[in-house]
Amino acid sequence: MTPSQFENELTIHEHTQAGTLDEFHRAYEAAVDDIRSDFGATHPLRIDGDEIETEETFTVTNPGDTDQVLGEFAAGDETHVDEAVAAASDAYDEWKETPWDERAALFRDAADIIQDRKLEITALMAYENAKTRNEAIAEVDEAIDFLRYYSSELERTEGYSADTREPTPGQRCVSDLQPYGVFGVVSPFNFPFAILVGMTTGALITGNTAVVKPASTTPLTAHAFFDVLAEAGIPDGVANLVTGGGRAVGQPMIEHEDVAGFAFTGSREVGLEIQRTFDELDKRGPVIAELGGKNPVIVSDSADLSKAVSGVKFGAFSFSGQKCSATSRVYVHEDVADEFTERLVAETNDLSVGKPENRETVVSPLIDDSAIERYDDICDTAAADGTVLTGGSRVDRDDRDDLPAGRYVEPTVVTDIPHDHALATDEHFLPFVTIHPVSSLEEGITKANDSEYGLCAGLFSEDEDEINTWFDRIESGMCYVNREQSATTGALVDAQPFGGWKYSGTTGKFAGGPWYLQQFMRQQSRTVVGDVGQL
Repeated sequence: MTPSQFENELTIHEHTQAGTLDEFHRAYEAAVDDIRSDFGATHPLRIDGDEIETEETFTVTNPGDTDQVLGEFAAGDETHVDEAVAAASDAYDEWKETPWDERAALFRDAADIIQDRKLEITALMAYENAKTRNEAIAEVDEAIDFLRYYSSELERTEGYSADTREPTPGQRCVSDLQPYGVFGVVSPFNFPFAILVGMTTGALITGNTAVVKPASTTPLTAHAFFDVLAEAGIPDGVANLVTGGGRAVGQPMIEHEDVAGFAFTGSREVGLEIQRTFDELDKRGPVIAELGGKNPVIVSDSADLSKAVSGVKFGAFSFSGQKCSATSRVYVHEDVADEFTERLVAETNDLSVGKPENRETVVSPLIDDSAIERYDDICDTAAADGTVLTGGSRVDRDDRDDLPAGRYVEPTVVTDIPHDHALATDEHFLPFVTIHPVSSLEEGITKANDSEYGLCAGLFSEDEDEINTWFDRIESGMCYVNREQSATTGALVDAQPFGGWKYSGTTGKFAGGPWYLQQFMRQQSRTVVGDVGQL
């Protein structure tokens, strides 16, 4: 076991908070077996507390075993969006007036329920989006952290209400933040629980109501959260779940006249289109969006190469690089470039590609057919325009009789690609990294910043001056130095709020941070003159 693998095992142990690592692994594997019996069921929409069947359905299968059907899901359309928005609108006034401490208590109860179901939800992700056990349990804990942190923030600020100064005798003034109304929430496949929980909680705990559309590849995890909300006591209509495609469900949500704000995590193209649509329709509410990254790492000639290789390897290839925070381009000082690259290739070749439920797996299957086709395309381009040092192909199942029919690909390291080549500028969401020698830290920073994205960035250096210079000049929302467990991924709620600069986000206020909830509200200044009235 490598030091970084050992750290991942310790992380699992910290998340489980009970027993030995072996006990956790046995419990996880039992949960993986147990939840299989529930697969294949039909799952309706959930509107105003009711389960709504639809004429059309869609099938979700396991990315690691595409012959395994996980369920049939109701395919909503514009009519169902109208019904869900109407339910959310009707529920809004009463929910808005629910005391903030009661809302905080409800979401803290939801966190406790998830804590009790942690292994079940962790195991579910092995099937639905092919997330490995250490990645999945970290995600479930992130969801719990969002719920508890946002509850604490609402309590700390007393519902975002504050007395202001008395401008003249006899005037009483209060500044409040008030909700907007109905929020649309659209969540991605790669963090189907944590991001969905975080965005939905942000909207609801602040007094808004919501219509939620999960990614069409991961609706089962969304149903698990709605089960939790129901058990916690969320009133009917406050949260509504409409599954289906982007055109049939997502677009009507964006365009609906009664949807006041939107929370979205996904591609830059879709996020910016949501913002444009809001502007064109003269909507005054916020679009709170996280829109991806092309995350650079700089390896200085003073770096500890063991740390750097480990950080880049896990940052680029864990969960097959299907993270907006994944390491995707590395600028290595030319004096250490050959050694770094050789060691990275060797350690990449040792990574286990396999079924996500297997304990040793690091590189898990891709989410859908479009992802594997995209992988084929960029690897063909890399072979034509650069040098593929390892990877570049789908895993040959003839050589792996342990693998079912799934979307397994090789982690890929590429050199000799120009800095401005599409392979080094475009987000791919795949286990693919390009290596670029540079002559100095200055060149590395300049090239790292030469991107329309600014989500995450990493540096490996043992020189304090270099570290300070890098922090001062790097254009990135999240910045990590010498992080060997992963150079650019793995932010923790409250400690490392998650968000980006430039085209990586729309607001500059990060999830899991002290200014996130404020985005779901607008300010109202209240003044009463004399002894009448309440504030």
